[in-house]
Amino acid sequence: MLDVMTLNVALTMVSMTVLVLSFFSVYLKDRTRYSAWWIGVLLMAAVSNAFTAMVTDANEPYTIPLANLCGVLSAACAWGASRALRHLRTGWRLALLGSAATLVATVVEGPSLGYWAGTLVTLLAMSGFFGLAAVDLWQLRRDHSGIGGRHTASGGATAVTGLAVAVSALASYYGLRAVLYAALGPEHPVFDAIAGVGANALALLVLLVVVTFTMTELSQVERVIDLQIRATLDSLTGLWNRDEFERRARARLARRHGGATVVVADLDRFKCLNDTHGHAAGDRALAAFGRTVRSAIAARDVAGRLGGEEFALVLTTDDADAVRSRLDAIREAYAGIRSADGTTMPTVSFGVAAAGEDEDLEAVLRRADAAMYRAKREGRDRIVVAAPSGATGASSQAA
Repeated sequence: MLDVMTLNVALTMVSMTVLVLSFFSVYLKDRTRYSAWWIGVLLMAAVSNAFTAMVTDANEPYTIPLANLCGVLSAACAWGASRALRHLRTGWRLALLGSAATLVATVVEGPSLGYWAGTLVTLLAMSGFFGLAAVDLWQLRRDHSGIGGRHTASGGATAVTGLAVAVSALASYYGLRAVLYAALGPEHPVFDAIAGVGANALALLVLLVVVTFTMTELSQVERVIDLQIRATLDSLTGLWNRDEFERRARARLARRHGGATVVVADLDRFKCLNDTHGHAAGDRALAAFGRTVRSAIAARDVAGRLGGEEFALVLTTDDADAVRSRLDAIREAYAGIRSADGTTMPTVSFGVAAAGEDEDLEAVLRRADAAMYRAKREGRDRIVVAAPSGATGASSQAA
C-alpha cells in the first residue's frame, strides 16, 4: 500500500503529465473555452497536490492555505468548463466567493488546526462546485438527447455522460468527506480510511483518467456545436432559422407526449415601422421579440424565425388556456420594451393550432398560419385559435 506522500507525489506527476499533453494536443488545436477551463482543472489540481506534498511543520502557514485554495479553484474550473459547454457565462462571483471563503477559513483556523485548517470549508466548496458542474453536464446530456440525435452521432453524448457521472461522484465524495470530517474528526480511523488524504489522492487520480478520456472528444463536440449553432441560428433574433426550426419541430411532434401546439406569430405593421423609423428600428424590434420569446419558452419548446417578421413556435402542450396564458405573457413583455430612441415595439398577431394526433408539421403550420391571418383581418394584436384538425371555425381573443 502506497503511503500518503508517495500518492501525492504520484498524483502531482500524473497531473502535470496530463496537463502538458492536453495543452499541446487539445487546447492549442481548438482554443475553446471548454478546453481552457479543463486546462485550469488540471493545473489547479497539480498545484494543489504539489503544495500538499510539500507541507512541513515550518511551512504550514502558507502551503496549507495555497493547497486548499487551489483545490477549490480546480473544482470551480470544472464548473466553468461545464458552463462553457452549454455556452453560458462563467459564474465568477460565486467562484471568487467560494475561493475567498476557503482562504479566510484556512488562515483563521491555522493556529489551532494546523494541517487540517480550513478543511471543512474546502470540502464543502469543492462539493458545491463539482455539484454545479454535474447539474450543467446532465442538462447538456438532456439537450443532446432532445435535438434529434445530431450531436449524439458524434459520440459526444457518451463522453458527456461519462464526465457527468464522474463529476457527480466527485461532488458526492467531497460531500461525504465533509460530513465524516464534521461528525468524526480527521483522526478517526473511518474518516482516514474512507475520506482521508490518501483516499482523496486516489479520487483525484480517477478524475484525471476521466478527463484524459473525455477531453479530446468533448473539445471536438464543442467545435461541432459551435459550427452548428452558427449554421442553424438566426443571427438577429437568436432563434432557430427556418430549416432548423422545421427539423426540430418535426422531431418534437414525432415524440409528443401530452400534446403539442404550433403557433405562428407576425409583427403587426412592420413595413410601416421600417418606413417611418428606418431598418435599424425594424432590426431592433425583431431582436427584441427574439429575446422575449427565448426568455418565455420552456426547455422542450421550439422557436424559430420563418422569415421577415414571421415567427413560429412549437409548445409542448395542447392545453388552450395554458397556451393563451403564455402568449399573453409574451405580448405583455414585448409591449413593455422601449428602444433607446423611445420607439415602442409593434403589436403581434398570433395564430394557434393544436397538432392532431397524426397531423404532420406542414398541415398544422398551415392551420396556424391561416389563424394568424384571421387575427390580422380582425384588427391585429390578438390571438386566434384554429379549430381542431378536421373541424371548421376558430376562436379569437382581442387585446
